[in-house]
Amino acid sequence: MNRFFHKIISGGLVLSLALLIAFQVNADTLEDQIADISGELMCPVCEGQSVAESNAQLARDMRAIIKTKLLEGNTKEEIIDYFISSYGETILASPPPRGFSAILWLLPVLSVLIGGAIILRTVYSYRVEEKK
Repeated sequence: MNRFFHKIISGGLVLSLALLIAFQVNADTLEDQIADISGELMCPVCEGQSVAESNAQLARDMRAIIKTKLLEGNTKEEIIDYFISSYGETILASPPPRGFSAILWLLPVLSVLIGGAIILRTVYSYRVEEKK
């Protein structure tokens, strides 16, 4: 009987710990959400800085807008769409892969593939020469 209660209590503790960890992972704080969204937006007045990194007044205002919109219940996508409608897609830290930016997304992949093909061809040509 004592062993039975020990198993129940152990199982309950494991389940409680698993639920606690799950809620910790999913429950981002408001500050975490603000940092996440502002990290995806570029500061319009700063050179090469995201809204999260910048201390410019406009970036602080944008972080305040993000906070207000989160408190109003807006989703991350809605907030980002709001800034896109105000500033255009240039506000995004990672522009969507279409048009010219699609080439920028594909360039690293193509470079690796072309480099790999050159290496394979070189290795193959050395093997062919060694057999002669």
